[in-house]
Amino acid sequence: MAKRMTDTDKWKKRFVRDLSPQHKLLWFYILDDCNHAGIWEVDIEVASIRVGYELIYDMLPESFLDKIVIFDNGDKWFIPDFIDFQYGELNPNSNVHKSVISLLQRYNLEGYVKGLQTLPNTEQDKDIVIVKDKVKAKAKRFVKPSLSDLEDYCIERNNKVDVVKFFNYYESNGWKVGKNPMKDWRAAIRTWEKNSTEQSKSKVEQSLNTWQEARHMINNG
Repeated sequence: MAKRMTDTDKWKKRFVRDLSPQHKLLWFYILDDCNHAGIWEVDIEVASIRVGYELIYDMLPESFLDKIVIFDNGDKWFIPDFIDFQYGELNPNSNVHKSVISLLQRYNLEGYVKGLQTLPNTEQDKDIVIVKDKVKAKAKRFVKPSLSDLEDYCIERNNKVDVVKFFNYYESNGWKVGKNPMKDWRAAIRTWEKNSTEQSKSKVEQSLNTWQEARHMINNG
């Protein structure tokens, strides 16, 4: 089982403090799940299962994207800060560092690491920048839904979400989820749907408990 150092001051950092709860979990999950060179094989579906939240690729905050280098057509992410924190300046004469340097050189990532040679201007490097820019642009797009859009989606999901209440709530707060701008209103609907179901279940349980208590009092009266 691999063991890594952790930064006990991470909770004080603005980057972490500004992340939503699910994105905090995802970030720390990636730091644990990436390989020893700070490269993560992207699998949002598995990450969602493991952190207990439904994660959507397009909903990653821009501050999150600024911490990673996206390459290999988006299938891999590299976290430059991981190298600096875990190893400091890489030493080619260190057996531990040799394998890390080898992986970075394989993907032309050494230019992102302090102390290594400047990243060559290759076609692969261009792809890294292009892919990251595309993800950023894609993550920024949000179109406010109409009441009709909300009604159609709720009918499709056969839920009991009050679309007028949903619309008015987010219209009043500028379509934000916590402190962050909303990226996917459908995901927000699913969250309301889940909360509504849990609240209904809780009310049924409370009513049942009240009825059972009343019946017990009558039988023992």
